[in-house]
Amino acid sequence: MASDIQLPPVRSVDDFLIASARFGRPDYQDKERWNNRIVNNLMYYQTNYLIVAFVAFGLVTYVRPIETITGGGLFVGLAALALYATNNRGAVQKFKKDHPAILVAGIVGVSTVAMYMLGSIAAFVFSIALPMLLILLHASFRMRNLRNKVQNKVEAVGLKRTPMGVIMRALDQELS
Repeated sequence: MASDIQLPPVRSVDDFLIASARFGRPDYQDKERWNNRIVNNLMYYQTNYLIVAFVAFGLVTYVRPIETITGGGLFVGLAALALYATNNRGAVQKFKKDHPAILVAGIVGVSTVAMYMLGSIAAFVFSIALPMLLILLHASFRMRNLRNKVQNKVEAVGLKRTPMGVIMRALDQELS
């Protein structure tokens, strides 16, 4: 299944941003039409958006390398700890009952480290949020053209499966 998924070609900078690119304010009152514009732009420019995401993440990591890497590690560690605690409630409850002081000291220690490292966590979250914001802004304001519409119809028919197409189907977003 994963082998039949293809990444579409990179769209030209001219089409993506410069001369032939048309930008316009979306109709905020018509949520369905705005959503349609975003979904179709995400499908058509998905390879360009992937490049934008890597570049933006790379720039934030370049500007704040230690904070981004440390924040990412702490973020992943806290997520793993939370996942462990939710999946092993019996073991956590037993430890809580047998060693309450150690558990409280551990919570205070982890909270202190998290508060101390809040700047690093913020740098990591910003390195993820910035690309998402840039992509959402472009997808919202970039008006569709004929090539965009034709290519999205080909994807909708199922002649070509793309990573964004798989994600959109999982999110129940239909192309129109």
